[in-house]
Amino acid sequence: METPGGIRHPLNPKALYTADEDGTVRVTMGTRWGRFRKDGRWLEGAIFEADPEMCLWVAAPRPEGHHRLSRLMDMPGER
Repeated sequence: METPGGIRHPLNPKALYTADEDGTVRVTMGTRWGRFRKDGRWLEGAIFEADPEMCLWVAAPRPEGHHRLSRLMDMPGER
C-alpha cells in the first residue's frame, strides 16, 4: 500500500519519497530505506543517495487543505 503524501521519483519509480514528522525525508526502495535532510544529505539507513530536489519538494511545508493536497473529485458539471 502506498504511503499517503509519498511521491515516486519520475526517473526511478522504485524510489518513494515521504516526509517524516521531524522535517526529514525517508526514501524507500522495497525493503531498503534511507533518511535524508531536506537538502538531500544522508543521515541514516541503507540507501545513501537521494535526489536533493525531490527531498526539498517533499520536505517543504504546505498549509492544511492546500489545493495540491486535496482529493481529486469528479465534477461532471464543470466540464
